[in-house]
Amino acid sequence: MEFSFENRYDRDLVKSFTDELITRDFSDIATYFRSVDGPTPEILWSPTSAELDEGALRVLLDYWIELPRGQDLPLASVLDPLQIRGALGLVMLLDVEDDGWDYRYQVYGTTIAERSGFDATGKLISELDLQPMGPFFIASYRACFESRGYMFSRHVPPLRSHTTSWDRIILPLEGEGGQINRLLVGNVPGTWRAEVS
Repeated sequence: MEFSFENRYDRDLVKSFTDELITRDFSDIATYFRSVDGPTPEILWSPTSAELDEGALRVLLDYWIELPRGQDLPLASVLDPLQIRGALGLVMLLDVEDDGWDYRYQVYGTTIAERSGFDATGKLISELDLQPMGPFFIASYRACFESRGYMFSRHVPPLRSHTTSWDRIILPLEGEGGQINRLLVGNVPGTWRAEVS
């Protein structure tokens, strides 16, 4: 597969990544990350709390599992941030836009903003320059949206980042009628990297 960097969120690329995430065959994803000199992200579908290294992600997953459900997933309408205090600065809450092709950050945790160097609150992911990770991020959210499942990933950001890794869990939430309208995402930065190029 040819990878074009002219359109950072090319739908064909996002669709390819989405399909691979759902089928657990990461060949195009691995090729893409080799092309940008980065390791392929680690991916785990439906982890248990015991399989997560980060305490904040365990708090978030346990909370999500206990939420009242709609047709088969927790309801977005009953989300109570006060119940996830142990993870608040590490939480992103995204609204589903454009039938799952884009996502708007309604909450962008303070710790995430500090470590990433920007606050995305109110912005669409398509408005942000998140290269080379952007297509993978959208595909990860879209894979959870399409499959109605939840996923953990660990990725290594570009060397210009002060963070050596990010651990992320994506937890879909239902709206009225059973459609997924929000994603509850925990995003925990790894070790601080003082010197960046």
